[in-house]
Amino acid sequence: MTVVFSRRNAEWFAPPGVANRRYLVAPLTYRERQAFRADLAREGGIYPSHAQMLDALRAAVREASPDNAGELLAVIDASEATPDDADVQVQLGTLEAACATVPVYAGLLAARQRYLGTLPWVAARHALRGWEGDGLPPFRRARGMVPDDLLDALPQEDVEALGWRASTLMQPGRDAEGNSGAPSPSHEIPAPTKAT
Repeated sequence: MTVVFSRRNAEWFAPPGVANRRYLVAPLTYRERQAFRADLAREGGIYPSHAQMLDALRAAVREASPDNAGELLAVIDASEATPDDADVQVQLGTLEAACATVPVYAGLLAARQRYLGTLPWVAARHALRGWEGDGLPPFRRARGMVPDDLLDALPQEDVEALGWRASTLMQPGRDAEGNSGAPSPSHEIPAPTKAT
């Protein structure tokens, strides 16, 4: 018997294209999400923001100091000012690829890759509540998580797919989004009365 402590029910998830294995994935409780985030920070580091990436890209252009540095910096500025402009975003992508080996930018790219590569693994470790299928070892949890040796025994593509599904389940559902109304207006403070 699997016991799930969650406000929403766990769901059976089969990775795309997999017919003979499925995994029981639970939405995490508040405390479980905090433990997940702490583990993710320890193992995956911090996800650099878009603004940090653009600042590092500017620094990479300055470091490389090409003849057209002003033009390239203008592309970065334009991408920030007009994020929906497809042509500018294509130019930015070309610039990002060209600067991928410049150390100041490469470091942040590596941080992003580490974070994104670690996220599904850590999410699966926290959210898995069971599995069934051909060739899978017996399921177990220790200290509220699936031990690393068991995750290592699973097909890597399964862990990645179910980890991303677990991450999605951590987000509020459509029915929960915006379910907190605006705070009620405060009542006026009544005027003091005179004692009689």
